[in-house]
Amino acid sequence: MNSLHGLAMVSARVRLAASRVAAVGVVLILAACRDTEGAASIAPTANAARIAQLEVASALPGDSVITVSLVVANPGAVAIASITASIDFDTTRVRYLSEVALSDGGLHAANAKRGRVVIAAAHPTGFGEPTLARLRFVARDSVAIRSLQLRVSELHLTDAHDARAQLTISPAAVIK
Repeated sequence: MNSLHGLAMVSARVRLAASRVAAVGVVLILAACRDTEGAASIAPTANAARIAQLEVASALPGDSVITVSLVVANPGAVAIASITASIDFDTTRVRYLSEVALSDGGLHAANAKRGRVVIAAAHPTGFGEPTLARLRFVARDSVAIRSLQLRVSELHLTDAHDARAQLTISPAAVIK
């Protein structure tokens, strides 16, 4: 009987620790992805143009699963700290499958709803690579990627400045 009570106490402690870790992650994402629409301040070092685009890894013949990466070319001296973006798509042509884990040390989240996947990513010292998120979709036809549309609602640098004013969003996904 004592061992069952001890096991229940350990299990409760593990659940409490896991919920605290999850709460800290949510707080980090919310702090990094604050919406500053209409109140953008641009750093003098952030004047370089940035290009955001979706890159689609070419699928093998007969394979309907495609991998789509959110890539932001960042020629500036200040690294990207956080981004909030969405990918809109035609549900008759594409179905969202899953997020692909990146090993960049950043915090990533994807929330899929019908026809849209909202993406948030943050890194405490700034992303070192241009790929900020990677997702998998099922393409239902050969022109499915044409329905993918990228929107960026937030892009902050490590110096806390909003970089959306220098961001150009590529209108079409690029096949790599």
